[in-house]
Amino acid sequence: MSLNDARLDSENRDVRLGRRTLPEEKAIYDEAKRNAINACKPHIDAFAACDKLQGLMVIFNCRKENNAMNDCMRALMTPEHLDKIREQRQTRMLEEKMEEMAVGAAGAKK
Repeated sequence: MSLNDARLDSENRDVRLGRRTLPEEKAIYDEAKRNAINACKPHIDAFAACDKLQGLMVIFNCRKENNAMNDCMRALMTPEHLDKIREQRQTRMLEEKMEEMAVGAAGAKK
């Protein structure tokens, strides 16, 4: 199979497009983490306030706040959420590529 045939083969194409490099995966994870931190901000703030009041006893006296914060973060860092962010990033990249192609085609016509 030639390289062009491999590029046109839909099964091969899906596998090739599904691969992610380490920096791409890290960017996806970082975006998911930022989203989770923003969504869980009230729980994080409550735990931070309890931490300031309790000092060294934070481990024992702030369990409720810590559990709420961790539960919130875990709920938003699931593989399903990561897949959703992957799809959003892929859609954004395709849109940007289409815009670049449209600008390039418009520039070539002039």
